[in-house]
Amino acid sequence: MKLYNKILFLTILQLVAIFIFGIYEIQSLYLTQKTAFDQKNLIQSEMIQKRFEEKLEVLQKTAQILINSQEVITGIISNDTDMLYNWSKLFLSPSTDKIHFIDLDGTVISRGELEFRFADDVSKRFYVQQALHNDTFLGIDMVDGEECLVYAKRVKQYGQKTIGIISVALIIDDAFLASLVEGTTMGIAYHSQNQTLSTTKEKLTNAASLHVMLQAGSIKEAGFNIGFTSEEELNALKKARTNLFVGIGFTLIALVLALHFTLLKHLKEYKALSQVLIDFYEDRLNIKEVMNTIKQATTERTTPEVKKIAEALFNMSQKVADTQNVLEHLSSTDQLTSLSNRRRLEESLEQKLKESKREESFFSVIMIDIDRFKTVNDTYGHEIGDHVLIHTAHLMRESIRESDILGRWGGEEFLLILPHTSLEGALSIAEEIRSKIYHCTFEHYPQRVTMSLGVSTYRISDTPNSILRRADNALYRAKNNGRNRVEYEN
Repeated sequence: MKLYNKILFLTILQLVAIFIFGIYEIQSLYLTQKTAFDQKNLIQSEMIQKRFEEKLEVLQKTAQILINSQEVITGIISNDTDMLYNWSKLFLSPSTDKIHFIDLDGTVISRGELEFRFADDVSKRFYVQQALHNDTFLGIDMVDGEECLVYAKRVKQYGQKTIGIISVALIIDDAFLASLVEGTTMGIAYHSQNQTLSTTKEKLTNAASLHVMLQAGSIKEAGFNIGFTSEEELNALKKARTNLFVGIGFTLIALVLALHFTLLKHLKEYKALSQVLIDFYEDRLNIKEVMNTIKQATTERTTPEVKKIAEALFNMSQKVADTQNVLEHLSSTDQLTSLSNRRRLEESLEQKLKESKREESFFSVIMIDIDRFKTVNDTYGHEIGDHVLIHTAHLMRESIRESDILGRWGGEEFLLILPHTSLEGALSIAEEIRSKIYHCTFEHYPQRVTMSLGVSTYRISDTPNSILRRADNALYRAKNNGRNRVEYEN
């Protein structure tokens, strides 16, 4: 796997792990808040349920108190409207809107809420019939034209003889519903065949019925439903969760894109540098081409880190190139005379032959040998002999062109390669060298130094050995003809 893919994969893996953990935490927080929200609504629902049950309990307790009153029993038996009115009005409260005393014929003896309204017939009312028939009634019915929660119970003299009915009622209206949900975030709605009431204009969400056992024989489809007046809090929570998820998603995408382009930019520069080193390792580039490529990279618009690396590689390449030059120089140079050594001369001669065949040009060579050099070493020692070789090489080098190649062929023997030089030109240079050496006075050697020179020039069929052999033969003729002279090929 490429470095880019590795970095991208591992980074994305870590980012995804972090974001999954973040999403898990957000979801956990959401569920915690949702649970708290549901718990709060459950508590409120139970509170409303309890308030409703307390309303019914007040009705029953009020009725029971009046039923147990001997004065009330006496008032019912004697149809004492005033006395019953005075008793009942004491028990009217926000939870008790109506208190009626009714005889066995269904005629109202007294109303606690209306002093002068009595003697009307309610015998047909469902709650009256149910109370007379079943002893008690707890439910919803019409009382004086209003839908009410009604508790009706028979009144008995001495606990045995039924003498009448007492009904205690609470009007089902907006105020009643509001009292149930006061202080909560929930709403309640009442629906029957006659009316529909609600504490909110909005539709209740997650509505559920109140758990009450009520009789509603004469009022059809009567029921209480409670629910949320608004899910704004929950919706805000959901919206926050959604926004966080979307934000995380966009952030992840943005980070991946930023990482992608950053890696491309930086790795491209590193890859270019590493490719240069690979090409050098696989011999597709030499050290100078490496230096040129790296130098170009340092001048381009790169990051500071890459630029420093490129500069370091350039300096290293420069040192390698310098070392290589030194090694090449040492491997091709005679250490004593600082002229080209025999290996270098052979390479140069091979190259000149190829150039001449390719370009149809010509060149000449001069084989040079110092006469009786063994006598110098034997008479004056090798140190003086080395001095003669060094000084002779220096003088010969001063006598040739920059393009000419002069080297030590071996011992006191030298070879001079003269590019684009005819036989006549080579003979002239050879004579000039011979004369210069002959007339030179050496500092540490009192004798004259003479040398014999053999000259040959290029022929189209030449090989290195053939042209050298002709020069060497000429050199031997010069030796045989008395030395200190120049001879040329036949």
